[in-house]
Amino acid sequence: MNESHQPNLILTPIRPAAPSAGGTLEVLLRLQAPDRPATAPATRQPLRLAIVVDRSGSMGGEPLAEALRCTEYIAKGLQQSDRVAVVLYDDKVQVPVPLRPGGDPMAMREALSGVESGGCTALFDGWQAGAQILEGGTTGSLSRVLLLSDGQANQGLVEQSEIEKHCAAWAAKGVTTTTVGLGRDFNEDLMIGMAQAGRGQHYYGQRAEDLHDNFDEELALLQSLYLRKVRVKLVPGAGLIAEPLGLVTEAVAGWYSLPDVAWGVETWMMVRLHIVPNAAADPRKLEALLAVVVEGEFEGGQAMAPIQEMLSLPLLASTDLAGMVENELVARRLTEVEFAEATAQVRALAAQGDIAAAEARLVALERYVADHPWLAEKVVRLKSLLRTDLAFSVKEMQYSMYRTSRRLVAKTEAAYQASETESTEVPAFLRRKSSEGQGRKSR
Repeated sequence: MNESHQPNLILTPIRPAAPSAGGTLEVLLRLQAPDRPATAPATRQPLRLAIVVDRSGSMGGEPLAEALRCTEYIAKGLQQSDRVAVVLYDDKVQVPVPLRPGGDPMAMREALSGVESGGCTALFDGWQAGAQILEGGTTGSLSRVLLLSDGQANQGLVEQSEIEKHCAAWAAKGVTTTTVGLGRDFNEDLMIGMAQAGRGQHYYGQRAEDLHDNFDEELALLQSLYLRKVRVKLVPGAGLIAEPLGLVTEAVAGWYSLPDVAWGVETWMMVRLHIVPNAAADPRKLEALLAVVVEGEFEGGQAMAPIQEMLSLPLLASTDLAGMVENELVARRLTEVEFAEATAQVRALAAQGDIAAAEARLVALERYVADHPWLAEKVVRLKSLLRTDLAFSVKEMQYSMYRTSRRLVAKTEAAYQASETESTEVPAFLRRKSSEGQGRKSR
């Protein structure tokens, strides 16, 4: 990878100084990918996809038909150099489409004609069969299992923590996992947990358009991938504590995972520094507060040389800090993280059946995010769902929590517009939706 094509690590504090009397300071960590160079090869790395479809009894009728049509839809978006397989499972596993070249939706339709729903849900067995099909991929290709399920695992291995361990182990071998929750009864904790452990994405939907939108997003990201297996290490200054905020996953001790990065965009995380009092601090001197190390792997499989950045700021008295204006970008991202944390509390209340308390928390949250148009629109949607569809409100809260605290962002993000969900100008994986379970209305 050419040196000019290396990512850029930026540390931005919410204020340009820290409190000498002790307290906290929020810092925005951004890892920015360069724009795709004009000299980059026209072809991308080959994709190797195993589409794993739940055909258990609860998928009978339209849900299964839509899921099978989605496999055709995915095949249509692939190239001949890509490879795709289809696995079907209920209490047994079938492989009607072994790994073969993509780009032939008609052949996919013919291979899957006549598929019917069956018995119980051996979700792990189906997923594992997809992972095994992709084992041993060539260097420079990207292997991913796409799991579509409407049910809860009720046969074979069903313990979530154990399933997640398998997802993480396969991800370490180069086979990642993306999940799509279908229908009303899927286990969102399991589906999100598998995707997080498997270093993939997680989506859910109700309609055919929602599912197509999910796959548009997935393929757009895979086809634009620049950096994967991104992890961050935080090294606070002497006597300080660095607290990652939001739904950040700890990969190994001291290292935190960040989402894969596409060309021309950034991934980010928010850190809160807890600072001890220092009465002897010299306001003219910069104090080392935080060092950050980032590692990753380029989309072709080459390891990125670790990059490092240090944040050093003066320590000032409270009276001097009071007149400092907060950085607008840091404050906005902090609001998104706090929205995720507040939504987690609302979700817990809703899941317990305490609707009145959940509604009260949403009203308070609505006031707090009033100046953040995207989040304000999300709260309106959550309030409506909580009144009309409790089951889906709990799922929407879960997916919104992760989206708002772990999303990819354009390096120069435009102001939010309510029509963004329908936009074809914004890459699918960058669109901000009022509802995570909703896709574009038309193609």
